[in-house]
Amino acid sequence: MGGVTINKAEMRVLVGTNIRRERVARGITTDELASLLGHTPSSVGLIERGDRGASAFNLFKLSKIFNVSTDKFFERAETDEPQKRHVREKLESLISDFSEEELAFLVHVVKGVRDLNEEQ
Repeated sequence: MGGVTINKAEMRVLVGTNIRRERVARGITTDELASLLGHTPSSVGLIERGDRGASAFNLFKLSKIFNVSTDKFFERAETDEPQKRHVREKLESLISDFSEEELAFLVHVVKGVRDLNEEQ
């Protein structure tokens, strides 16, 4: 049987990363998602980091919350180079629990850096 081989730990990280990506894309905080799932925020964090696997039931609930197929949680970002994917995942992890005020400040800083680079 051909195909891609992936171990359990890699699968947990893949699924967790995709859950985080869907949550962040919708502007849902870890606390809000935890409430929707009936879990604690720390439990959601463990799943998103790949330290704990998501059960089939939780994947089903997440697919309903995000209005996506459960397949979405198993997709690999094949087009990303590994370095960029790693940086993106670290950034997503760092900012996933930022408040709206913190996010607005971060956007302000990024725009300022971009403007400085354009002036040079």
